[in-house]
Amino acid sequence: MSRYSKQRIFLGREADALLRTKRVAVVGLGALGSVIAPWLARAGVGHLTLIDRDLVERSNLQRQLLYTEDDLGQPKAEVAMARLSRANPEIGLQAMVADLTSGNTRELLSGFDLICDGTDNFEARFLINDMAILTGTPWIYTGAIGAEGVVWPICPPHTPCLRCLIEEPPAFGDVDTCDTAGVLGPAVGVIASWASMEALKILTGKAPARKLVRFNLWEDERQILHPPKSRCPYCTAKITEFLDSRWTMKASELCGLEGVQIRVNPPGRLDFDALQPRLEARSGREWKQRGMTLKGYEGAWDITLFRDGRALIHGAITPERARSWYTEVVGC
Repeated sequence: MSRYSKQRIFLGREADALLRTKRVAVVGLGALGSVIAPWLARAGVGHLTLIDRDLVERSNLQRQLLYTEDDLGQPKAEVAMARLSRANPEIGLQAMVADLTSGNTRELLSGFDLICDGTDNFEARFLINDMAILTGTPWIYTGAIGAEGVVWPICPPHTPCLRCLIEEPPAFGDVDTCDTAGVLGPAVGVIASWASMEALKILTGKAPARKLVRFNLWEDERQILHPPKSRCPYCTAKITEFLDSRWTMKASELCGLEGVQIRVNPPGRLDFDALQPRLEARSGREWKQRGMTLKGYEGAWDITLFRDGRALIHGAITPERARSWYTEVVGC
C-alpha cells in the first residue's frame, strides 16, 4: 500500500497530492518543533526547511522526541533532518543551523507556503510576524509552558497579526519560561499536534481556524478566544520594524543557567581553521571542531563558537565581560 494511503482516504486524492507540492519552514526544533516537523514529514509535505540555533542538551530529552543521548552536543537542525530523512526519504529536507535575526530573516523565510513556529522566544515570533505582514505567508503561532499552551493560525491581511494581540514583545522576566515554570512533555505533544492539524488544513486549501485556542491540560480546560476585530497599524500599513531593526552584537545572560550568549547581526561565517590555533595558544588547551561548532575552555569558561558567529560561554561571566572577550578574540 502507498505510504499515504490512510490519510488519502480522509483528505481525498487531490488534497493529499497537494501536500507534495508545498514548502514549509519549521522555526525552532525544540519541544514544539520536534513534534510538528515529524507530523509534516510523515504526511509527505514536499519540502521542509528546519531552522534552529541550539545544540541538543540532556534537559531536552524529557520532551523533545527527535533526540536521544547519542545526539548530545549536536545541532538540533542537523539531527532532526537525519531522523526525518529516515522516516520519509521521499521529501526534500534542509537543515539550517541559524539564529533568526533581522539580518537574515528575509533570506531564511522567503519562498514558503507556511511557516510553523516552534520557537521559545518572542523576538523570533515578531520577526516571523513581520515576514507574514511583508509577504502574506501564513504562519502558526504556537507556545507551551507548564501544562498550558496556545495555537493560533495567522495570515495577514486576511486575519489579525500577532501585533494586533500583543503590540510589543514582553520584557525579559515578564513571562514564564521552561526554566521558571517547567513544562510537561505530553502537554507539548497535544499543543504541537493541534498546530500540525492546522498546518495540514492550510496546506490542503481548507480554511484554518481563525480563533486562538488556549489549553490548560492539567486542569482539563480548553478556551476558544476571539482575536481583536480591529487591525493594528503595523499590519494595515505593512510596517515591519523588527525586520528593519539594525544591531551588530547582543550579549545576554542564559535563562536558568550561569553564562552568556553572544549573538551577531547579520550572521557571519567564522573561519574555524584560523581561529582554532589562536584559541589554543591563548588558552593553553585543545579546542575541537565538530561540524558547525568549535568548542573549548578558557580558564573555567566552557565556550562554544558557532559557524554563524554566535557564542555560548558557560560559567561565571557577565555580559560585558563576554562582549569584551568576543571582540578581543573573535572580532566584531
